[in-house]
Amino acid sequence: DRYLNGDLEALSTEAKKGALLFYGEAGCGDCHSGSLLTDQQYHNLAIPQLGPGKQEGGIDYGRYLETKEPADKFAFRTPPLRNVTLTGPWTHNGSYMILEDVVRHHLSPETSLRNYDPDSLPEQFRETVHLEEELVAEMLQTLDVLVAEPRELSDEEFSQLMAFLDALTSPSALDLSHLVPESVPSGLPIYD
Repeated sequence: DRYLNGDLEALSTEAKKGALLFYGEAGCGDCHSGSLLTDQQYHNLAIPQLGPGKQEGGIDYGRYLETKEPADKFAFRTPPLRNVTLTGPWTHNGSYMILEDVVRHHLSPETSLRNYDPDSLPEQFRETVHLEEELVAEMLQTLDVLVAEPRELSDEEFSQLMAFLDALTSPSALDLSHLVPESVPSGLPIYD
């Protein structure tokens, strides 16, 4: 916001280069658009399935559960990216604990899904991961065309893209401890 309002020093050179990649070659701006950096639409990015899901067996078919349209299987709403560095774990089910990993997933969803490592999760979630080949094939059938073709970025370009994402975090959001009330109406204690 500061940069868009004329403060050209609000973004580092690295972040500016990352913004050009975000809205260009990396293709992020195709879905993460507008002032909230979301198109509010549903896309299947072949996110690894984990957790209790919405169906028996721990599978979550996403938007399909509402529309019953086969093309909506495994599609979830594009999240806004404001303060993205503070909002992990990432994806609708928290399958990525590190922001860089979810960005890499966006660049090559099929490869990322097939190489997903449940050991990257807290131990209590590892056994809830579903990577069965039949499920993976089903997820890839409706993979969004916007991410179907892998995108290659050099290490330098990837760092620039991450610098831009970091710039989307408001300095005022880094420490919100001043917003913690001293008491609540219920009288229950407030813990650190």
